Amino acid sequence: MKNLKNLIFILFILFIELFVVKTTLADVVIDNGLNYLKSQQDSTGRITNGFSAPSQWSAIAFATGGIDISTIKNPSISLQDFLVGNVPSEPSAATDWETRILAIVATNGDPTNYGGTNYVTHLESFFNNNQIGDECSLNDDIFGLLAEIAVGASSSAQVKEDVLSFLISKQDSVDGGFGYSAPGCAWYSTSADMTGAGIQALVEAKKNGLTNPDLNTAIDRAKNYLLANQNIDGGFGYYGSSDTDTTGWVLMAFNVLDMHDSTESAKTKDWLISQQSPTDGGFLAFDYGLNSFLSNSTTTAQALIALSGKSWILKIFEPSTLTPTSTSSVMPTPTVTPTNTPTPTSTPIPTLILTSTPQSTSTPVPTFTPTPTSIPTLGSEDPTPTIISPTSGQILGIQTNETNKRIPIQTIIFFGLGILSLIIHKGIM
Repeated sequence: MKNLKNLIFILFILFIELFVVKTTLADVVIDNGLNYLKSQQDSTGRITNGFSAPSQWSAIAFATGGIDISTIKNPSISLQDFLVGNVPSEPSAATDWETRILAIVATNGDPTNYGGTNYVTHLESFFNNNQIGDECSLNDDIFGLLAEIAVGASSSAQVKEDVLSFLISKQDSVDGGFGYSAPGCAWYSTSADMTGAGIQALVEAKKNGLTNPDLNTAIDRAKNYLLANQNIDGGFGYYGSSDTDTTGWVLMAFNVLDMHDSTESAKTKDWLISQQSPTDGGFLAFDYGLNSFLSNSTTTAQALIALSGKSWILKIFEPSTLTPTSTSSVMPTPTVTPTNTPTPTSTPIPTLILTSTPQSTSTPVPTFTPTPTSIPTLGSEDPTPTIISPTSGQILGIQTNETNKRIPIQTIIFFGLGILSLIIHKGIM
């Protein structure tokens, strides 16, 4: 009997230790990734080395880690300072405003008055024919709906309802997926990344009170599309082999679907973590110019948001609960102005989705998935986007002050386990 009790005790301790190891690994992955993003900040406060809006996505990633972006400085101008000063220039694309709104709300900013600019008004100026931006693009509608939902009551209820209906009407009638462009338009095809993004918009719409008779069915069909297209290795690809960016977008979809504990989600997380660079802490994207995998800020930020169990909407803007954010007295001068005129690049392998469609003058939202056809490069704050590879897998750096302020979860668990093991062991003996 005593041996049986000892065996049970040992198995219990082993189980707890395995849990602690896994939790510790997750913490290390997140911390190293955030440190990589910090290392990519330049003297204007922006995050560099990303192919589409790396500063906006990095701001959301820092927010998921509980880090105030006003403290992310190099050396004195913060990421927040950069975002305040980096207002889209005209002519702009809808996605220029959408990505900024998501970052502003996630970091406790006021999208109706951010550095004196009303981002909501600017975004809604692109609303026409019951949709946002280019009628042949779903990219700007998906991210537009996400941005409109994120700003809460500050956005038009009618715009949200109309865009939701437009999205559902453009869901593929056969496989249930979504594409970068709308059915019947050039380059149309469904993909896992855009379907993952579409699910986020649909689920957030449902959570925030928007209605459509086909909403639940649309969510279920899009979910089934993803489940049917998961690769054996656990990842997802734009075409064929798994790539980091597509997998990050899909994991965010699983997060909003509350699939955190599902087998599919666990396999997706494991593959995504395996794509982390052991040298600098970033997540890898394929650079066709250098013909190699390199850490990429956009890829890293998106992976961190997904691995944190979150999605692009971290909170809904409520003016009454707004926490004032400080800005540095020194405002950065944006070194790059977004352009809305896409320049096509011919690469038969993965290019990013965030390019606008051939008929569109809009700049796609930071979608960074590979496409096997020639797709125009996007206009964004980063003039030299890198391209992602769908064929290979994909965070180091000194801990930041913000990270160090957190008490490691493993310390708390080990302390509790020590006491618990003494109590149990004493009872057994």
